[in-house]
Amino acid sequence: MKGIACLVLILILFSAGNSYSYSKKDFKAFGIQELKEEAPNFTIVDPNGKRMSMNDYRGKAVILHFWATWCNPCKDEFPLFEKLYQNFKDREIVFLPISIDLKADRKEVEKLAKGYGLSCQVYLAREGDVTNRYWTWGVPVTYFIDKKGWIIGRALGPRDWASDKFNEIINSLIEDM
Repeated sequence: MKGIACLVLILILFSAGNSYSYSKKDFKAFGIQELKEEAPNFTIVDPNGKRMSMNDYRGKAVILHFWATWCNPCKDEFPLFEKLYQNFKDREIVFLPISIDLKADRKEVEKLAKGYGLSCQVYLAREGDVTNRYWTWGVPVTYFIDKKGWIIGRALGPRDWASDKFNEIINSLIEDM
């Protein structure tokens, strides 16, 4: 009986870990660094002044995307990021494009993002503590956070957000639980 209890415990421990339908090969092919760490909580303010935190998004996948108004690769990838947003906006995923600009005000940041085709809400890093929790040495940088609140990957630099392969990766992030 003791042996069966041990076996059951081992099976529970193995099945409790994060398992995803994407492969390390997919991440590597898309230039995503695989991570497996709990996502630090942070706060950020929406345009209406409401304070939100990472904990508010538990149960949903999160794409945490850092960018800046002065970053040309960021501007170039916005139309592709918009396609990704349009493909998944009605699913269990949250898109948080966060500007790290220190001098640009909210109107300037929003105008630039919309001018480059981004329709989802943008946020300012300085209106919260997100950059204290997520270190970025350059932009764009994107974190992929699963429904359980674990960072599963990070992409440094621009990506082809509209590619079929990337859509598969996002699907696996949403579907796995």
